[in-house]
Amino acid sequence: MACMIAGVQSPVGKTAIKVLAELGGTEEATVIGYGKKLPAPIAAYITGQCCVGPDLSDNYQPESIIISHPGEAVIPAVLALGEKIGASLEDIFVAIILGYETDGRYALAIEPRRPEVYSFSTHYSLGAAVGCIKLLKFNEEEAINALGIAGTLAPLPVTMPMWGFRERPASWHRDMPGHANFAAVMACLFAQTEFKGTHLLLEEDTKYYKIAGSDNYHPKALFKNFGEKYIIDAITYKTIPSCYFNQPCIEATRLIMEENNLDINDVQKIEIYAPTNLAKNFIYYPPRTSVDTASSVKYLTAMYIMTKKPGPDWYLNFEKYLKMDSYQNIAGKIQVLEDTELQKILEEQEKVLGKVKISTGKQEYEKIVERVKGNAHNPYSLKDIEDKFILLSESVIGKEKAEKIVEKIKAFNRSESISNIFSGL
Repeated sequence: MACMIAGVQSPVGKTAIKVLAELGGTEEATVIGYGKKLPAPIAAYITGQCCVGPDLSDNYQPESIIISHPGEAVIPAVLALGEKIGASLEDIFVAIILGYETDGRYALAIEPRRPEVYSFSTHYSLGAAVGCIKLLKFNEEEAINALGIAGTLAPLPVTMPMWGFRERPASWHRDMPGHANFAAVMACLFAQTEFKGTHLLLEEDTKYYKIAGSDNYHPKALFKNFGEKYIIDAITYKTIPSCYFNQPCIEATRLIMEENNLDINDVQKIEIYAPTNLAKNFIYYPPRTSVDTASSVKYLTAMYIMTKKPGPDWYLNFEKYLKMDSYQNIAGKIQVLEDTELQKILEEQEKVLGKVKISTGKQEYEKIVERVKGNAHNPYSLKDIEDKFILLSESVIGKEKAEKIVEKIKAFNRSESISNIFSGL
């Protein structure tokens, strides 16, 4: 929700609002942070795209490799449809948990994907659809029909070159959560009519996994140990508004600076080492758009050293920061280097390590980091998540409203309508 709210101010969110909000229509669901109600599929589309803006969506990464961002995949559709039908907070929670379970399990079932594919958008629609199916209390036949329709309406995945990591500016589509959530809500609305979709979407012979970007499919992964552990309990949260692969390098820099009481004026150079393929993706500098900032490790590292407080300001006001003498002094000391050994570890062990060397001229410090704070193996506390929600939300809705939302969700009045939580947003 915080990403949705903060994303309203982002260029990605603003364009979604500009194009879609003007269509108008029946007031069914709130575009939170924007304050207006629109038809549920349209609201789901806009809030899904708003999640992209801050680049702080959660990750599902059973190991080091990320295989989905289930929050942006599921929650926009569930909240939009939930508000339309007057769902309770308990209904919303259960739907979200099942949506995460579906999205994450399907992602596991099709790993590893083809190397040229770099997108989760196709299976996003499956997770969002199952969440919506649960809200609408469909029977088995209705549920299978709705899932089949959702799979057919789902967006295609994109290739690595389409992201524009190496040929900037980077594309703003990212994983297309807006379209995926729109498809899920529309599928469930269609399923309430006589419309028929495939009932064979998840069968191996249907080969839907190929559309999702993989040559592999392990159907047993969809139900293995179902109900024993939940994917929503194994989520990684990001601290820096950036791709997670950049976080270990920035964390290593922070640790060296803080553990050794270094001032940036004491530092002669900062060398950031990353796996070869990732370094080529994130070495780009300077960023040309707000979306580019999330994929420029030099910009992100300099910003962390200068502000020590990640937030929306990093991407909203990046042009201002690039011109500041204090920023330029820091950025001028940073080099991003390709590391073949780290690439070998990535390929053989599927681990993404960040290695940093900082030199003062008199002494050199080195740090290697894999799991930063927020990783499922080094988790945020509930207080960390609350603080992050308020940090992201307060610039749009104010601190008082942000704190009230936190308290309402924590109180968990099972029967309270989700509409009451959105009131005034």
